[in-house]
Amino acid sequence: MSRLEPGLFRAAGPLIRIGSERWSPPITADPISKEHTMRTNLATRAGTLGVASAAALSLTLAPAQAAPAAPQTPAAPQAAAAPQAAVASATAQAAAKRAKWVTLKHQSKRVANWSPRWDRKYGHRVMQVQARCWGKGRSMRVAFEYRNRWGAWRVMKSTPRPWPCDGRYRYLRVTNTGHKKYGATFTVGGRQTVEYWAQSYG
Repeated sequence: MSRLEPGLFRAAGPLIRIGSERWSPPITADPISKEHTMRTNLATRAGTLGVASAAALSLTLAPAQAAPAAPQTPAAPQAAAAPQAAVASATAQAAAKRAKWVTLKHQSKRVANWSPRWDRKYGHRVMQVQARCWGKGRSMRVAFEYRNRWGAWRVMKSTPRPWPCDGRYRYLRVTNTGHKKYGATFTVGGRQTVEYWAQSYG
């Protein structure tokens, strides 16, 4: 073993003086450490790229995976049923609004026997005659009539008992009417004031 001067150390290369009294070998790159560092950097980059690629792939596939859940086929019949229900409701309301009592004829007269006539309104199947009379102790009989196809008048309905002439309204009503001409005969015991309304519903 060779002797060294104070402050000098043996190394693989030439000695370099450190400061004024100490010597140090030159710092050289270790080939093994350099290769290990390069491998570590490459592995780190590969891992980073792998994570980024996986994230990008998941972002790309997310809409495609969520896409099948978007359409809701049962909603279509409900959406179609709503307008149909609205149309049916509007039709029913319009029909209810159109259907009402219509006065075909209204007269008042002082008579003992009276037979007014009137025409049925097209499409109306319900008809009534409403009447009243005045006269203390008097009464009135009413016969609801129609004219058949041969021109003869027939009684459809009549009062089961005479109506008192007290000024109160009473009526006779028939349904499923289909003839064109209708009328009523009022018979009062003596000349009294009679008032009537011929009405139909539709």
